[in-house]
Amino acid sequence: MRLEINGWTSKITFSGTHIIPMHKKCGRLHGHDYAINTVIEGEIGKDGIIMDFISVKEFLRGIASELDHRVLIPKKDPRVTVVKDYVFYRLGDKEFKLPLCDCILLDIEVASAETLAEFVLRRLLQKVKFPKNVRRIEIGVDEGRGQGAWTGTDL
Repeated sequence: MRLEINGWTSKITFSGTHIIPMHKKCGRLHGHDYAINTVIEGEIGKDGIIMDFISVKEFLRGIASELDHRVLIPKKDPRVTVVKDYVFYRLGDKEFKLPLCDCILLDIEVASAETLAEFVLRRLLQKVKFPKNVRRIEIGVDEGRGQGAWTGTDL
């Protein structure tokens, strides 16, 4: 059995700006409207449900709120440095100087839909307690409707 949470219809969305350095078109500063989607697989418990997924939705909305209207900065990228109140991002002959207050530093190497999905999944697993009957969690991050990346793990 599986539960699905559609980020678009559940309003688990955010707008963000990013750069994918080695990509021809996406190597420019640009933005997307994102949605975070979730699939929870498991057996139906004695209470007749897999789990009460309201806690998952609330947690994901919190992550979306943190990311909303920010420049998504991969702090593991060696081209990123933070000096006082600014983030510097060097990409070939371009250097971006961004106010730190407009950015969010993420524990990833590149700010792609793929790594954002992994980031969200790690945070979800750290913060949300899943019942023993839940056996798999999947997270999808869409960069616009109909295009996104998914990751998952067995519990």
